[in-house]
Amino acid sequence: MSIAQYRYPQFNSMYKKSPYLKKSKTDSKLAKENRDRFVKEIKQLNHILDDTDYLEIGNSYRDFVVSMFDAIVNGRNISVKMESAIQGIISRYAKWFKQENDPGYKIRKKTYVDESIQKIRLIQKMLYDAKYSRDYESGAEYFLNSIEENVKSKGSLTLKQRQSLNKMYKRFKKRVEKNTKKSKNNA
Repeated sequence: MSIAQYRYPQFNSMYKKSPYLKKSKTDSKLAKENRDRFVKEIKQLNHILDDTDYLEIGNSYRDFVVSMFDAIVNGRNISVKMESAIQGIISRYAKWFKQENDPGYKIRKKTYVDESIQKIRLIQKMLYDAKYSRDYESGAEYFLNSIEENVKSKGSLTLKQRQSLNKMYKRFKKRVEKNTKKSKNNA
């Protein structure tokens, strides 16, 4: 059984039922040449596609990997650029896999996530102490919760997210200090 038949069993029965549909390209000469030439890459891409921790379903990068896999299996002419893209997919996955199985990396990642969540909670506390309007508080809280979920799922923050958190911290701190001065002056 070919890999295309394994991955897309519905096509086999579909072509047998309807005489009007074209024959699958997986039987073409180019498809056989690709399967012979890219045996290792086909196995590796198949393994990458099966790893749901690496590729989330519905992800645009996953769609790209599927299109490269389909190009090889279904007999498309593989250009030099496509071949380098396939090698890039495989090398990025290998780097990610090595990193994910490194116990030191896992510890550093968990420490980073815990520290980041702690800092986000500190910013949330300052938000409430700053006594902004309810609309502003709810919007800022929504943003902080989304960043917290992002940190938990991906284990990192982008540069823009870190900058936004720093700006929020400074703004909230300034407002809290202003409110405490105001309350001391009124007392």
